[in-house]
Amino acid sequence: MTISLVDIDQPQRPATADWTILAEPQVESVCRAVARGFSRDYGLTLEYEDALQEAVIVAAERASYVRQLLTDGGAGLLHRWLSQRLRDRWLTEAKHRSAHVSYEAARNAAERGGG
Repeated sequence: MTISLVDIDQPQRPATADWTILAEPQVESVCRAVARGFSRDYGLTLEYEDALQEAVIVAAERASYVRQLLTDGGAGLLHRWLSQRLRDRWLTEAKHRSAHVSYEAARNAAERGGG
């Protein structure tokens, strides 16, 4: 028996990325600026190269929307939107990581509690 969960609000489609968006000079500069900001603000958990990679992936996954943002509001609007998307991804992931207990910590706690 196989159970398949489907999001009824979003039509099912394969994940695609339009890497041609990176040919836009504003997209590359905004991705770099957002990555610099994140590596500065979250330097203990996120390095510049990782932040840049995530920013580029987000832009490529939503290329048509990125083009629309550039047309409607320019690089400033793209910067704000991309920062929000990265913050959502990284803070959610960091929150999940911080809730996990390492094997060593769990073992030490069990040894102290068990006597």
